[in-house]
Amino acid sequence: MTQSAFAKKLNVSAVLIAMLETGQKEPTKKFVENLANKMNVMPQSIIPFVYNVNKYNEDYMSKLEKDLIKLGMKLQRDLIKKKAKNILNEK
Repeated sequence: MTQSAFAKKLNVSAVLIAMLETGQKEPTKKFVENLANKMNVMPQSIIPFVYNVNKYNEDYMSKLEKDLIKLGMKLQRDLIKKKAKNILNEK
């Protein structure tokens, strides 16, 4: 799905989607709630980690922290892939 088509489904601008994808802008609570609603999931399942893990130096994390973050991110990606079909199939 293009940024433009995705933006249209969410009733936002394609510029906003581009800025979110490139990290130039953080999503608002309202945006996350709208996206979760379209995906038919709880907002917490989209952004279970409040902090961007990439902003932190993994050298200071324990192995357990790294493993938990990797597992959480994998579960999050899997959920989003599965639930994103709701947006694609929406008329």
